[in-house]
Amino acid sequence: MRKLGSFLLVVVLCTVSTPLIGHESARADSGSGTAEDAARAITAARDRANAAADAWAAAESKLELLNDERSSVDAEVAALQRKADALQKTVEAVAVHRYIGTGTTGIALLSGNVGPTEQAQTAVLVDIINEASSSSLDEFADIHKQLDEKKVKADRTARDYAAAQRDYAAKQDAALKEVELLKIVENQRLTSEAVKKALDAQRQKNAEQLALVAADQLKNDQAKAVGAGSDGGDIGQGVKSGNTASGGSAGGTTGSGGSGGRPGAGAGQVYGSGAEWVCPIQGPTGFADTWGEPRSGGRKHEGVDMISPRGTTIVAVVDGVATPQQNELGGTTIWFSGADGNKYYYAHLDSYAKLGNVVKGEVIGYVGDTGNAKFSTPHLHFEIHPLGGPAVDPYPTVAANC
Repeated sequence: MRKLGSFLLVVVLCTVSTPLIGHESARADSGSGTAEDAARAITAARDRANAAADAWAAAESKLELLNDERSSVDAEVAALQRKADALQKTVEAVAVHRYIGTGTTGIALLSGNVGPTEQAQTAVLVDIINEASSSSLDEFADIHKQLDEKKVKADRTARDYAAAQRDYAAKQDAALKEVELLKIVENQRLTSEAVKKALDAQRQKNAEQLALVAADQLKNDQAKAVGAGSDGGDIGQGVKSGNTASGGSAGGTTGSGGSGGRPGAGAGQVYGSGAEWVCPIQGPTGFADTWGEPRSGGRKHEGVDMISPRGTTIVAVVDGVATPQQNELGGTTIWFSGADGNKYYYAHLDSYAKLGNVVKGEVIGYVGDTGNAKFSTPHLHFEIHPLGGPAVDPYPTVAANC
């Protein structure tokens, strides 16, 4: 789903690997020029932060998938090792038997001085023993072959995971530095109402471009769905009515563990902008369209991760009621019931501010890394649930307002 925001990143993706403070950045931070120049400098800094956040998110997805693969391979190695250990005594007994016995009549205890009928029965019994012994040896050899192959794969997976950890750490560091640079640029250039108005105009232009891209994508998706003989996909959704979407289903059908849903449902829908909706983070932030990206345990990402320094203020996006909750993945969270009829989910907060009835723009918490974000970097995981239903891609709304 990252293609929704790709036009915002095309120009700046190459800057992630370049020095953070160069001639262009220095000129952008000089404080000279018109309000439009300042707005462009801020927009460029935000684009760099978003591009770095996109690279960080991709590295995070790769790391989580490799961690799942590593755990799976390690479990397979352990299971094969248990089988090999269980067969060890049987194989040792077979080795002793083959050492002291030869052929079908080579065991005196079994042959003795018995008649032909008994000897024939004994021969059959010994054949069965030898066949079972060969089967055990073959199984033991096969298990050890599989075990050797799995150990090679486990070693390779461990190396890949270690490399992914290093790449993730580098991308995380780059994203944090870009957000810090954005903070500097905003402090230096976002100094007047004229700059704010120019910045709002630039943001509105980007939002309109994003809406056009999303509309084309939705049109193509619907055409493919109709061509495949379905009921027409999501036709009727994505029609904006106030601050909610009209239509029978207000959102996608992909759950946190779903594998066959439609993470693109409602793609491109903006659930509020301008005076009716504010950015959930009031401070420097970098984010990317990671809707539907894979996560560990077979989960899919159902929000947008907004990187920001710990302690950055988090606000109510509309008027509503902020209800605190705690859970293993999200840590310190807020379920927010908006006066617009939608619900919003804020996760990984460091701490709460005002809860209960709040107005748009009022501080309700602070950026942190609680829950499973303790393995990541401070950020806000933010979700939109139109009319309280399934989550939809929040990126277009966030991009239109942040």
